[in-house]
Amino acid sequence: MKNKLPNFLIVGAAKSGTSSLHNYLNQHPEVFMPSYNSEGMKVKEPRFLIKDLVKHRLHNGVWTWEEYKSLFGDVTDEKAVGESTVLYLYYYKDAIKNIKEKLGNDVKIIIMLRNPADRAYSAFQHVSRGFKEQNSFEKSLEMEDGRLERDGNLTPMVMYKDMGLYHDMVKSFQENFSNVHVIIYDDFRDDTENEMKKTYQFLGISDNADIDYVTRHNVGGKRWKNDKVKYLFMKENPIKSIFRRIIPKGLRRGIRNNLVTPSTNKVTPMKGHTRIMLNNFFREDVKQLSTLLNRDLTNWTK
Repeated sequence: MKNKLPNFLIVGAAKSGTSSLHNYLNQHPEVFMPSYNSEGMKVKEPRFLIKDLVKHRLHNGVWTWEEYKSLFGDVTDEKAVGESTVLYLYYYKDAIKNIKEKLGNDVKIIIMLRNPADRAYSAFQHVSRGFKEQNSFEKSLEMEDGRLERDGNLTPMVMYKDMGLYHDMVKSFQENFSNVHVIIYDDFRDDTENEMKKTYQFLGISDNADIDYVTRHNVGGKRWKNDKVKYLFMKENPIKSIFRRIIPKGLRRGIRNNLVTPSTNKVTPMKGHTRIMLNNFFREDVKQLSTLLNRDLTNWTK
C-alpha cells in the first residue's frame, strides 16, 4: 500500500498543551498519528519539515523523506492523519514552504497558544531540567538576542521571548492555508472536552469518541534539588546503563518516579518584576494577535 501522508499538523506553540492534544487525538479511532519510526524508536515530533534548521541542534527527529513517509506506513482507513512538531510554528517560514512542497496546500493546521509569559517560564523550566540551560530565567532573557548564533548546539527552546511573539507566525499560517484552527490554552485547560470536540469537528471526525481526558501529558513544574542527582537521571552514565540492563522495562518507570519525586522541588513562581517586564515586551504583539483572531487576549499582559 502506498504511504499516506498527513492531512493535518499540530504546529505549536511549544509548552502550550500540545502533548495533551496529541495524546487525546491519538486515542481517537479515526485518527492516525505516528508513535514509532521504522527502527522502533519512539517519535512524537518528527521535525522533518524544518530538518535543515534543527537537526544539528536536536538529537531526536526524522531527517529523510523516506523515513518520514514510513512513519505513516500503517495508515489504514483513518480519516485524519497527522503529526505534531511544535517548532513548525516558530520556524514558520521554512515550515510553510516545506509543508506546501511535501504535503500540499490542503493540509489542516492546528495551533495552540498560551499566555506568552507563562509559556516562556514553562519552556525555561523544561530546558533547565537538563544541561542546556545553566542560567537563571532573568539572565537567560537578558542574553537571548543572538544566543542561537553564539552556540550551535543550543536547543531553539531557549528563545523564550521570541517564541511567544505569535502574531506574525499565526498570520502567515492563516494566509497560506485555508484551514487553520487556533486553540487558546486557557480554554483547553478549563473545558478540555469542549475544545476537543471543536477540534474533532475541524478535522471532520466523530466528536463522541471515548477519550481519556483525565490523564495529563508532559506536565512540568519540578526542579532538581542538586546537580549530582540531576546528572544521574539526565545524562548517560555507567549507573544508568546498568540500571537499564538489569531492571525490566516495565518496572523502570515506577522505580524512576519513586526516586525522582523526593529529588525534586516544585517550581517557584515567576518573579513579579520579571512578569511585568515580559508583559510589557509582549503587550503590542498580543494586541495585534487579538485583532487577528477577533478574540480579546489582552488579559494575558495585564
